[in-house]
Amino acid sequence: MVVDAQNGYVRGVHTAPANQSEMIHFEAAIKGAHIEANRVYADKGSASNANRQFLRNHKIKSAIMHRAYKNKPLSARQKLANKLISKKRYIVEQCFGTAKRLFGMGRASYFGTAKVNAQVMLKSICMNLKKAANKIFVDKPPRGVVRPNAT
Repeated sequence: MVVDAQNGYVRGVHTAPANQSEMIHFEAAIKGAHIEANRVYADKGSASNANRQFLRNHKIKSAIMHRAYKNKPLSARQKLANKLISKKRYIVEQCFGTAKRLFGMGRASYFGTAKVNAQVMLKSICMNLKKAANKIFVDKPPRGVVRPNAT
């Protein structure tokens, strides 16, 4: 999923087989989202020179977390960069937590990439609608409306 780091809305979905690394599908996910971003945040699963080069070629700043490799620990600068990136990424991670907790997206319900893609897209639409509804009611509740589960 490509998630807006500003508000946490799902902007795009790219589904791939589970036996393939997400690292090789990074470019397709970014292109498929049709976004105009000046910075892309990603976890260590997307950490590769090819992905960073793709962002450079498209004049997008890379905020992909750094990854330690065998016999090559992270430098102090890389640790600091990861810490700064993680402060922004928590908005995106909330989206994944909501998807798993409220929409049962811990596992796919179907077999086949096309069916799973349809499921993820529909649940992403539901998440965006839920987020928009919460934003409307939390930011500015209508007069006389009592919200359920309000304390």
